[in-house]
Amino acid sequence: MKNFKKDLACNITLISVLACTLIHLTFLILGIFDVVNLKTTASFNYIVAFVLVIACLLLYILGFFISHQQRLSVPAWFRIMFYIAFFVFTNTYYLAGLYENIWFLLIFFAYISVLINIICLSLFYNIQKDEKGRLKTSAKYLCTCVCLWSIAVCSFVQFVVNFFKAFVFDQYIFSTLKVFAFEYMIMIAVCTVMAIINYLSLIQTKTLVNGCLIKHNNSSK
Repeated sequence: MKNFKKDLACNITLISVLACTLIHLTFLILGIFDVVNLKTTASFNYIVAFVLVIACLLLYILGFFISHQQRLSVPAWFRIMFYIAFFVFTNTYYLAGLYENIWFLLIFFAYISVLINIICLSLFYNIQKDEKGRLKTSAKYLCTCVCLWSIAVCSFVQFVVNFFKAFVFDQYIFSTLKVFAFEYMIMIAVCTVMAIINYLSLIQTKTLVNGCLIKHNNSSK
């Protein structure tokens, strides 16, 4: 019953963001034919907007497929965070021009850093656990490796996002080295804080870590 309620919450979230995406797509189509007047930024481009909608739909499909693999157990709250992130960071952010706002941009990188940390923690934990689910390494070593992995992945994501923005926006106002370094510092800070939180959880009750893990089952049901 509890699993049913969790899946129900995830499915409701997925249906909701899908509906919002279709509404967003409808308004884009109507905007092309001047049926509605979309208040967009000067750098807005319909082609980019449609590409982002397609990317968002593909991410929904990928997320749904991964979360329903029998060998994977993905926390319900994590799936919900992913579904919401797909819609907000593709459709909403671009339409509202939030990628051109430094504060919303930092929120984006902080949010993505949290998700990346959870994925890296899950990957490393599943690699390092024994048949009984116990860690073969120390908590300090695990958290250090997860932190370094997360920073590396975040660096790649930051490069991809900034590379994409350089082509999308005519006047790319956040291409300076100072802002790039500020974004990087935010991600490092998030990764460091997450590492400390994970370490404290591992040496105590492990409740927080267990609630965040994407677990891999050795045998499918």
